[in-house]
Amino acid sequence: MIIHKSILKELMKNMAVIVFSLSIILFMEKFVSLTKIFMGKGADFKDIIEIFLYIQPSILILSVPMSILLSIFLTYGRMASDNEVVVLKSMGMTFLGISRAAWTLAVISFLFLLFISLYLSPRSTQAFNHVLHETIVKKASMTLEEESFSDVFKGTVIYVKKILSVNTFNGIFIYKDDEKAGDNPFVIVAEKGHMSSNPEAGTIKLRMENGMIHSYEGNSSSEITFSEYDFILTTGIKASKDAKPEEIKTAKLWTGRGSNAGWAIEFNRRLAMPVACLIFGLLAPALSFKSGKVGRLGGFSISLGIIILYYLFLIMGEELAKSGGLSPFFGVWIPNIFFSVLAIIIAYFAYLDKPLRKF
Repeated sequence: MIIHKSILKELMKNMAVIVFSLSIILFMEKFVSLTKIFMGKGADFKDIIEIFLYIQPSILILSVPMSILLSIFLTYGRMASDNEVVVLKSMGMTFLGISRAAWTLAVISFLFLLFISLYLSPRSTQAFNHVLHETIVKKASMTLEEESFSDVFKGTVIYVKKILSVNTFNGIFIYKDDEKAGDNPFVIVAEKGHMSSNPEAGTIKLRMENGMIHSYEGNSSSEITFSEYDFILTTGIKASKDAKPEEIKTAKLWTGRGSNAGWAIEFNRRLAMPVACLIFGLLAPALSFKSGKVGRLGGFSISLGIIILYYLFLIMGEELAKSGGLSPFFGVWIPNIFFSVLAIIIAYFAYLDKPLRKF
């Protein structure tokens, strides 16, 4: 039907703009924490593009449900303020008919996000961490500058007096503090050092010559001199064996969810976020249908409040699940259950509204 295609076209245009805007905003938030790697000599344009692409699936998992809600409210709010909803009712269209385009968009988004969440996201997260690790390792020596302190490497501050070549330095000062139980901070000073890296093994080695290690333990300290010492730097990115739940493939999460609460929470999240598209696809047109002529601004305000409430419930539920206060299933699915009930109730009352009598 031409009317449904027209509404769907407007919905998709609004959603495309919102998804693009949210993706840029959410990426920039992550980009700020990576500027130490990207800025200056840390990384080239190719590295930035790769990382941008690999981080998009995890961003889309958050942005797509938001975009559905916002786009539906903006579209139907505009239709209500322009009296288009009244015209459609006068033509005999019911709530089900007017909302068909929104439900079509919700189903498409659900299938799209389900593929991203279950298949693409864990693989892109692995690739993201691999590229980030490789970037740091390959360009480790390039992050250092003469007479400047560098804290690119986790728990380590490095100062070099002079750079003799790409990987060779004079006048090295290192402060190391891992903030781990049993580890004590120490200082290393050396006359000369050479840095080498192995991206495949994920190691960065700084071989120093003619120096001293000054360590602290309680109220005492000790000094050790050396003629040659190998210092291993860490990038702060976990090895594959210590991968976070976001990096684990879905099939593996399924098999290990019973013995690992973190895996169970992540598995349920990968299912719950796509289902949120269907819930918002039902809730948004029904609420817009009942709220009357709120316009674009009113629709934006309502949808923003729903988004904030949804993610507040999600964060609280996940924290309770992590602490053992709730099961992983209920911890993740609480917002979906709540908004599903709300959507069904509002949709029912919207369905009861009869179309206007034809003239």
